Amino acid sequence: MNCKFIGIALLVFITSSGCFLDNKIDQAKNNEIKPEAFNVYQAGITGFSGICPGKVKDTFLAVSDKTGIFEIDKVGKIIRKLPFSGSYDFEGITINPATNEVYLADEGQMKIYKLSNDEKSIELITDVRVTGGVINKGIEGLTYGNDTLYIVNQESPTIMIKYDLKSRKETARLAMNYVQFLSDIYYDGSDKTLWISDSKQQKFFHTDLNGNVIAFQSIPYIAKAEAITVDRVAKIAWIGCDETGFLYKVRLEI
Repeated sequence: MNCKFIGIALLVFITSSGCFLDNKIDQAKNNEIKPEAFNVYQAGITGFSGICPGKVKDTFLAVSDKTGIFEIDKVGKIIRKLPFSGSYDFEGITINPATNEVYLADEGQMKIYKLSNDEKSIELITDVRVTGGVINKGIEGLTYGNDTLYIVNQESPTIMIKYDLKSRKETARLAMNYVQFLSDIYYDGSDKTLWISDSKQQKFFHTDLNGNVIAFQSIPYIAKAEAITVDRVAKIAWIGCDETGFLYKVRLEI
């Protein structure tokens, strides 16, 4: 082959490759996270593990597996620490919006509790037994919807359990194979669906009541998303980070 021809061919290849790389870089720039995608607030809750709407408008109840139960506002400011105290590994919290009854998930004991009206004591609702479960990777999230508690086990296995409060019986146990770390769950009364956070994949999923995926959204800027609640009307997901104690206000894209 003519040397001149080889030189021209190499030049064309290098030039074409350069354009391809430039296009990839441009695409990456276009996919960068926009500043308006989220806001972040320093809640200062060590071990931020669960969140749900509060008893008072524009507040949340947040739980820590280390320091207790808190009422916070929408910029993460702690309004008060609830009076309940004790050595518990609370990872999930939820509320019945009609009665303001608060339920808690204890991972260490694998139990679900109800908080008393005076917020000073707890009542056992049920034990959660998971065959083949792993220590410190047990029940991680909890949400209330229409007299049902939806309970999620973090890993090995990643499952969702439905518990009927009227009959005091488990009604379903469903595999969630698309999730790596089932970190929290929220029942959305606006359309009777669920929102599930995965702290390992740095995503949250919108699903039906059996955990079938409708859509998902990536949240690579949240180190350990272990708490989620959603306001569909405002198109916002509120997410707590276990690693930093930050509260994130995330714009829904799904």
